Amino acid sequence: MKNNLSKRVRASVLSLAMAVTAIPAYAYAPVTAATLNPVAETSLKGLSKTMKVDSVYEGTFPEDGATSVTITLSTSYSGQSFSYGFGCSTAESPYWLELDKSGKWMEGGAGSKVEGTACKLDKATSTITIDLPKEGVKPGGTFEFRCYYSAHWDNSKADMVDNSVTLTGVEFKGGGSSSSSSSSSGVSSKNKKSGSWSFKDNKDGTATVSSTVTKQLDDLDYKLTVGYDEDYYTSKGETIDESTPINSHKFKYGDFGINDPEGVTIESLYVVVETDFDVDKFMYGCGTNVELGSAADTEYAKRGKVDGKDDAGYWYNEMGEDSREEFEDAGVEFGIKDIGEGTTLEGAGKYIECLWDVPSEVQKCQTAGSGDSIGFQFWYGTKDASKYTEIDEDDDVVITSAALTYTVTKTIPYTKSIKTAIKKTLDCTASSDSKKNLEVAYSDLGIEPDMDVYAIRFDVSAKKDIKKLVYGTGTGTTSEVDKYWYQEPVNSVVLEAGKSAEIMWILPAEVVGSEPAKHIVNPDGNVVFGYYYGEADTITVDNIEVYYAVPETTTTTTTTTTTTTTTTLAQPKVTKWGDVNCDDTVDLSDAVLIMQSISNPNKYGINGSHSSHITEQGKINGDVNANGSGITSADATTLQRYLLGAISTLPESYK
Repeated sequence: MKNNLSKRVRASVLSLAMAVTAIPAYAYAPVTAATLNPVAETSLKGLSKTMKVDSVYEGTFPEDGATSVTITLSTSYSGQSFSYGFGCSTAESPYWLELDKSGKWMEGGAGSKVEGTACKLDKATSTITIDLPKEGVKPGGTFEFRCYYSAHWDNSKADMVDNSVTLTGVEFKGGGSSSSSSSSSGVSSKNKKSGSWSFKDNKDGTATVSSTVTKQLDDLDYKLTVGYDEDYYTSKGETIDESTPINSHKFKYGDFGINDPEGVTIESLYVVVETDFDVDKFMYGCGTNVELGSAADTEYAKRGKVDGKDDAGYWYNEMGEDSREEFEDAGVEFGIKDIGEGTTLEGAGKYIECLWDVPSEVQKCQTAGSGDSIGFQFWYGTKDASKYTEIDEDDDVVITSAALTYTVTKTIPYTKSIKTAIKKTLDCTASSDSKKNLEVAYSDLGIEPDMDVYAIRFDVSAKKDIKKLVYGTGTGTTSEVDKYWYQEPVNSVVLEAGKSAEIMWILPAEVVGSEPAKHIVNPDGNVVFGYYYGEADTITVDNIEVYYAVPETTTTTTTTTTTTTTTTLAQPKVTKWGDVNCDDTVDLSDAVLIMQSISNPNKYGINGSHSSHITEQGKINGDVNANGSGITSADATTLQRYLLGAISTLPESYK
């Protein structure tokens, strides 16, 4: 890994006018460690590593992994400005993650653009604690702690002066990490996991948002009878009903609350099977609806080649190696090379946890309408390995629970988001609904009548591991038919939530239809988040962030001869003084963007080519010096004065 950072942001805004074209907009990572050999103890003290601009400390995680790392630094100045980057190796793809300044973990490597984290250090000793990715770091793998920028204010020069800090200690906590993450269920998915989300402002009045959720069905009672599959009854010309013995069950996506297939990708199916005897070996396979005749349609491929399959299709099935060879010998040509051969669990016991990750080639062809299904099939099992006693049709093998994990990705209208601190504790063991549910008025979250809400994020935390977090969400509407309320029909689950989770709720088509008239979220109503189950009795809803759009306004002027309709975009208002890059924080990067937009308007101006160019909203937020005069270098200087504490409020006022 090469260090491709030639220069770091210089803190002095006064020097930005001369140096701005050389300032990188992002810190690119990962980079290469220079001097210290990797180390792997759980606590390293007595170190003395000088960290100045472009310095890198590389170490290794303990062999049993870690859940957090604390870096101890020593500095000679109070209020030291310090910007750092942190990257770590992971056991699974993408194998290297970078910590963004927003607190999110993002894929690293060539071409990645991850901004460093800025902070102020106290004189003498300061610590920086980093919570490691929920997906798990690679035990014994490497990590990098990098200094991007380090300076203090020099009164004699009225400027920021570069200086170094000293890294004196590294301490790990947690441990016990495995090479792959495990859920509270004891099985681990390699596909996307519940609780992950992403958001991208497309800079055109829209944003693309993605959220992975799990929906769980409990108290099920579906008996699986080995030896009886759909083909068995088809060959006999018999119709299957609820009382028919069969080795499989198909779950409709509508059962999990999926009513709109747009942008839905099915990630995995988790099924709990219970017996009243110990199971030694348990074999199962899965399948799902796919587009007719697609590469993944293993049933369509059998048309004209296998008896009774003249009308077969719309379905992908895993199959054993012998079965596949038998079909191929009959002339069947499957469109997918690597068809799943099912899963065998050894020593399964009485409580059998089964997981199926939908293959990526199948995901491309999958259909996820409310009437489409995902299926689970019990193929074979034994009760006693020494006596080779097979499970037969008289044995009770029952599905008692199922969970579906899927990702929703949508492009939504977007103007801005508002993040509000809540700090409300919810108790899932309480008998009172008011103690389990948080109900907040949209108006208390900064939403005004002309704002259309499209997504809401809830940041939650707990003092102990929540593990499986079961929750529900709802919103007020303007629909009298639904009694002015929408509630998610099936509770959601975050598997392996840890001590904190970020839950992104993309409001469904039922309340935010594609046409403005179908947007029925009531800005004068409330939003509800309910905590229903978790290993931690109480959780705290720390923040709620609401993502909204201000729709276009239409005015009509009528005269005796003509009618003129004019459509204009609503003018943006200040969302946060000084937030030039519209990331909801005010820091040095905002001053940098002002100077970049002035010195290189073709790249960083309103219509600039760079993805991080200044926007109309950013110009309004950044007009903090002589407000109303527009963006100038004086605004960048005012921001620097504010960050250094020379002034306490923005915009700067003059008397």
